[in-house]
Amino acid sequence: MMRLTHRMAALAIPLAVALGAGTSAIAQNVVLAFAGGAGPTGVPAILALESLQEQGMTTEVIEFDSPDILTQALLNGQVQIAVMGPATLFAADLAGADLQMLAKNNQNDYLIISSPDVEQCSDLHGRTVAYHSTGSSTTSHLMAWLKETCPEAAPNFIVLSGSANRVAALLNGQINGTLVRLEDWMAITRGADDRARVLAMLVESQRELLTGAVVASASRVDADRALLEAFLAELRLQFQAIYADPIAYSARAAEHLPEMDIDSIEAVYSYFAETEMFPIGEELTVESVEATLRFYEEAERIPVGGLAVDQVANFTFADGN
Repeated sequence: MMRLTHRMAALAIPLAVALGAGTSAIAQNVVLAFAGGAGPTGVPAILALESLQEQGMTTEVIEFDSPDILTQALLNGQVQIAVMGPATLFAADLAGADLQMLAKNNQNDYLIISSPDVEQCSDLHGRTVAYHSTGSSTTSHLMAWLKETCPEAAPNFIVLSGSANRVAALLNGQINGTLVRLEDWMAITRGADDRARVLAMLVESQRELLTGAVVASASRVDADRALLEAFLAELRLQFQAIYADPIAYSARAAEHLPEMDIDSIEAVYSYFAETEMFPIGEELTVESVEATLRFYEEAERIPVGGLAVDQVANFTFADGN
């Protein structure tokens, strides 16, 4: 049976008790986890797991409140597969974990949006720009875009947590610019609203940077290889299905997105397909991992030289191998 367990951080304890020490136990019990809510970019992974369930495996999806608890669950074997951003993985590995990215889950899905009178980056000078927090990875992406696009501009920054909250604040005229996730922008506006404009899609200017990856514990890759390969194969099929018919895919995704209406879900997946938000034939590469490490070093999120490419990524799953 598959069940989506929201905010399971407390109920997942004790994490020191693994589901099974043997390969057979791991092969039959598959747990997929997210650091926070899954959202539309996480649904393909959930549906890929459903396909494994149909093949006779017992599956479960858990959304953890705490990245630290998710990391512990991966290391203990309670979770075999996770979908997370590189910042979470890098922090874990710097603390002594052995997590590795196996594949991309999605392309850079961040947008820079602004009030209608802001027509270009330089117009943000002296205007109110909101970000999630001073230490968040999304803020690093925003600052990198500003530095590259309009280095002379000096916005007035404020903290406003939550991508959807920042969309709402901009539409209500409370701020003049911000970075948001594409799915939140689409869910609220369905792609068009005369109270805002899209200044930039970072999938274009920061396409080489990883923002969502399939992750496993390096110490368990060999034991779980068959399972991981099966999951990644099913995930590729999910991506293909989105591009083939995003409207039909939306109907399947709706069950796992109860807080969104079907029109919003269709708008999100149609835009995902249009912008090629999911990787097709574009595997995890040394170049993309290297670029992402350098990005976080320059943002002073990780120490220079603190992590190596082969420490944080496993390239043996490229092209389904």
